[in-house]
Amino acid sequence: MLLSLIIPVYNVEKYIEQCLTSICQQLPYPEVEVIVVDDGSPDQSIAKAKQFLQHQPDEIRQQFRIIRQKNQGLSGARNTGVAEAKGEYVAFLDSDDYLNPNFFAEVFKGIATQADIIQFAVQRVDDAGHIIPFLHPMSKQGLQTIDRDILIELSNRSAWFAWLRVYKTCLFGHIRFPVGKNYEDAYTTPFLFFAAKTAYFSPAVLINYRINPTGITATKSRKNIDDLGGVPLFYLKHIQQHPELAATLIAVSQSHIMDILNLDGLGVAQQRWKALKQQIQQQHIQMDILRNRGNRLFLQYGVWFLLFDRTLRRLGLKK
Repeated sequence: MLLSLIIPVYNVEKYIEQCLTSICQQLPYPEVEVIVVDDGSPDQSIAKAKQFLQHQPDEIRQQFRIIRQKNQGLSGARNTGVAEAKGEYVAFLDSDDYLNPNFFAEVFKGIATQADIIQFAVQRVDDAGHIIPFLHPMSKQGLQTIDRDILIELSNRSAWFAWLRVYKTCLFGHIRFPVGKNYEDAYTTPFLFFAAKTAYFSPAVLINYRINPTGITATKSRKNIDDLGGVPLFYLKHIQQHPELAATLIAVSQSHIMDILNLDGLGVAQQRWKALKQQIQQQHIQMDILRNRGNRLFLQYGVWFLLFDRTLRRLGLKK
């Protein structure tokens, strides 16, 4: 078994059939298994999935496994999938997203290089099928040795989505998604890169990332804000060993403080940023790692930069 595709399922009855259709249209690939993790979904998602699979040919249906568990959140579902995976590589697909028709063919090109991580391109889509470009391509393509330059570029992009890549299963070793936390891939994916030696970067657009207003991180709930705020604190514990984290540390801090500004107001945001900035300054991060002008301005001017930025957006002068 070369590849295990892991699909956590929770409250996606509206989207699950499109997700599974995008997979089955490319099968059978005997080297692929598809692990559907029912994370205690209370709706008809799994019933619809089973009904859909019943109408597939035997050789395709046999490539699917459905695993049921009590609700543990997206992190717990992904961890279950990794633990159950038989493939040399694992990939993740959120069940409200769907694959492009060349997904497996392109991924196997990367796997043929024996790269530790295969990264590809994605596009955003809405329910009406409108396509929105998403993420610039990496500056280097093909098989690459992971070095400081690549880690810095990845850190400045801060696109740590688990589904953006395929990983050698052995990379997970002692690495798992933190159960109970949202933004779980920000806690995990950078460290998979630190554990890897090589990566294959493909410009092919392989996943349609749905704009889902009911998605886990679509709302600015108190839990989402707190979980995102835990990311920079987690990075600070590792930044001496992995200084490349500096860019994504500042980017995530900026998003977190902006959320607090919008929800709790100026006073609370200033207080939170003051405390966080003191911890950042104690680590003496390498400023040359910060390539994003907005992140550098935020680090220098803090909440006042966010107020200025928010004003520009509200006036329609900045997207």
